[in-house]
Amino acid sequence: MPRIPQIGYKFPQLRGMSSNNKWTVVCNAPTSYLKHTSLLRGPDEILHQNDIQIVQLPSRTTDTTLYIIDPSEILRAIIHDDISSPLTASHVVTIVDSLKKGYRPEIQSVSNQPTNPACPNIQKVVGEYVLGDPQNVDPFLLDFVIYAFALIQPDGSLDVYSRRYLQELANLRFSDPNLKVILGIGGWGNDGFSDAALTPQSRYNFAREVRSWVNEYDLDGVDIDWEYPGSSAAGITSRPQDRENFTLLLQALRDVLGPDAWISVAGTGDASYIRNVDIAGIAPIINYFNIMAYDFTAGVTGAQGARHHSNLFPSDLAFNNISADLYVQNLINAGMPPEQLLLGLPLYGRNGATITRTFDEIRRSYLNTNGYTVRWDNVAKAPYIVDQFGNFFLAFDNGLSIYFKGQYVADNCLGGLFTWQTNMDQANILANDMYLAINDPRTLEEILAQEYLG
Repeated sequence: MPRIPQIGYKFPQLRGMSSNNKWTVVCNAPTSYLKHTSLLRGPDEILHQNDIQIVQLPSRTTDTTLYIIDPSEILRAIIHDDISSPLTASHVVTIVDSLKKGYRPEIQSVSNQPTNPACPNIQKVVGEYVLGDPQNVDPFLLDFVIYAFALIQPDGSLDVYSRRYLQELANLRFSDPNLKVILGIGGWGNDGFSDAALTPQSRYNFAREVRSWVNEYDLDGVDIDWEYPGSSAAGITSRPQDRENFTLLLQALRDVLGPDAWISVAGTGDASYIRNVDIAGIAPIINYFNIMAYDFTAGVTGAQGARHHSNLFPSDLAFNNISADLYVQNLINAGMPPEQLLLGLPLYGRNGATITRTFDEIRRSYLNTNGYTVRWDNVAKAPYIVDQFGNFFLAFDNGLSIYFKGQYVADNCLGGLFTWQTNMDQANILANDMYLAINDPRTLEEILAQEYLG
């Protein structure tokens, strides 16, 4: 499956910067190129006469690339230019003229999100958690990225696994200025939240510490991944007061970070989580609730683990009738507006607590090869893999299940999709599927008709 940007695809980087009936040239180039090319030295009559506009986008590398985009914001040409002899306005006009000869406006825009009359104005987003080296992160596919993780230290300060990786993630906005870069705090087994949330002083000390990191790396906000308030399942400290204190901690963050900052929460939608979190109370404070709709069988061994772990709907292969839909409906019923819900999906497969495989591993060794066969559960809208004897081997997500999750997001007025986590899909195959599921489902449907449906 192709990566974006690719000729013929919607160029997401424009995000409304293009003008009606104008062709656009995006100059993704180092500062040295931008200083020498005549394309960026103010209005040029020849460009104006030919309805061509220039968008400047500084590059983090020495590469110089020009993206030529038609009035429908479809990428029509990619040109790798030479800094020693940069293109002139006349050169650009000649190139665009040749492209115009074969250009026909599309009957349907590539930006063809299905519109639910109940929620016509929701701007759906896609994002990823990034654990480790962010070198494969493709900002053209994403609206936001969440660095995983900052950890709460015993003295209440924060530290991260890698400052370099956090900085590199923040630097992706040189490629896509509209990309939101978020500091994720916590994760499974990471302690300190109950103490940080305990008193007014501890809450505002925590919020000010978060603000110092947001300011230092020019981040857009914070994601709180407390697993889980009121629970010591992973060996973390918990208190009965966690439910109330969690809301107060989020309010302190909002007070300190301000009304425009991104604040999201990662959690589940099962009954125990909802008992320990005031869903209706946190909803006005946060931007998004990231539903971890995966790992349904993470603590299960034996035959019970041979079930779906990220299924959209319940079926005979679901574990205890758990599903993404159940989590969504539980959260909505508890008071979270659907447009604030982001549906999570995994970039890995699972068989209970005993077997996990990244999507990269699945793609190399288990997709209808080496005696393994992919099957599709049409009730759960979930794929799974069986071994040569027909035994359940692995539950996972593929392009087809992501397509249905994108449709579910649209049908239920949710806010979008996200994945855990990007390094398990180095080629961005499922990331591309996720982007298309939200932004161009018809194209994804056409691809899947060939790849999965025959």
